[in-house]
Amino acid sequence: MAHVTLFRYKALPGKRQELLALMDQWERERKPKAKGFQRSIMVSNLKDPDEFFSAVRFDTTENYNANSNDPEQDAWSRKMRALCLADPVWFDGKLEKETLP
Repeated sequence: MAHVTLFRYKALPGKRQELLALMDQWERERKPKAKGFQRSIMVSNLKDPDEFFSAVRFDTTENYNANSNDPEQDAWSRKMRALCLADPVWFDGKLEKETLP
């Protein structure tokens, strides 16, 4: 069963572009190493463009945890946290239903 993690976070004032650039860096550098990664989405709040919700999907919880426990991922996560107002709020779950076009 697919593993999905949702998280909510807010960029520090003036750090929005750096946060977006860091997400792009993950796509280039970490994504190829993230076994089982399937997709992600990053959404900004229409009322507060510094606030985001993101979701990542991995094929299994085991592969998600392996990525999370990778020292390179930890270093990237620390960079992300340094650009945020507070710790992200995390929600880990399993995919129960998906509707595609």
